[in-house]
Amino acid sequence: MKSTLVKRLVIGSSIGLTALFIVLAIGAFSPRLSSTGFCISCHEMTISYEEYKQSSHFASASGVRAECSSCHIPEAFFPKLASKTQNVREVVAHFRGVLDSEEKYEKERLRMAKKVWEHLQQNDSAECRSCHVEDAFVYESFKDQEGALQMQDGLKEKQTCIDCHKGMVHDMPDMSSGYVLLFEQLQEQSQDSNIKSGTVYPLQTVLCYDEIDGRKDGRILPATALTILEDQDDWLKVRAEGYRQDGVTAMIYAMEGKRIFSVALGKSAREKPDLISTKEDPDTGLTWHQVEFETWIKQEHLVSDLEQLWEYGAELHNATCGICHSPTPADHYLANQWIGGIKYKKEFISVSKEEYRFLQKYLQLHAPDVTGFHH
Repeated sequence: MKSTLVKRLVIGSSIGLTALFIVLAIGAFSPRLSSTGFCISCHEMTISYEEYKQSSHFASASGVRAECSSCHIPEAFFPKLASKTQNVREVVAHFRGVLDSEEKYEKERLRMAKKVWEHLQQNDSAECRSCHVEDAFVYESFKDQEGALQMQDGLKEKQTCIDCHKGMVHDMPDMSSGYVLLFEQLQEQSQDSNIKSGTVYPLQTVLCYDEIDGRKDGRILPATALTILEDQDDWLKVRAEGYRQDGVTAMIYAMEGKRIFSVALGKSAREKPDLISTKEDPDTGLTWHQVEFETWIKQEHLVSDLEQLWEYGAELHNATCGICHSPTPADHYLANQWIGGIKYKKEFISVSKEEYRFLQKYLQLHAPDVTGFHH
């Protein structure tokens, strides 16, 4: 009896899946169900449609118009079928009212955009390339010849269309909303946690003191590893380990020979670090001292999960450096080179002083001469 029941379930499931496949296949190749009119029959899509109408994909000198399906539905059978299957979730979201107001739409804009960008990066912008044939470009006819050169260089470097052409049809989302939200979550987490031991990392620059409510020792920079030695009320005694260049007493660096800032020492605290060892860099002839520095900090702006911190750093990097082009990978420059590299880009990105410090530290600590991996 049990065997019969199992057989019925198997047969029923097979029939159901076959029927679903047929329905999806018909839907995938039905012109009506892939038309722009069908797409905008859901009212939330009218926001996207109004943006699309202002773009060159809607109206152009050549009179060629890209429809919604041109960019959002693959041409090949199985990718198209997969896309239609995934779009069932959008129908469910419609009835749930996920985007039933302009405010909700704007809140979800970054998430939706990132989903499309990721899809296009994974398939090498196949939907773009179905209309734009790389061999057919006449670069001499471009009005912006500098842009034409950048495009040629990008294609030679195997970049894909969406790396540089975000926001061509739909309004760009507020890129800061992603990393701001992550930062707020980490801040909230740091306030709720009561870490008394182990290693912690500052989310932002924190002040340090020679004793509780005592004289200021200096500043500890974001993402510096701090070992907790003692706790008292809302204060922690911590130890930072690092390196000082011979004759340069104001700064403790994360590594010898690399300008990765860990602790900026005030004048009264420059003799406090304990010497562990001394080493000469054979490449530069500079002498470096390995040191330990103990100090007191308030228990705030601290997290214990380094991976969460780097998740925030990656989002900050992608959002600030990936608006106009594909962000330069962290392993593209050496740690010391990133200081000049990010300084050059400073005028093109909009971040606070604290965000800038964190971004520089994130990129430096993910440089190939730190991680041992090169892009």
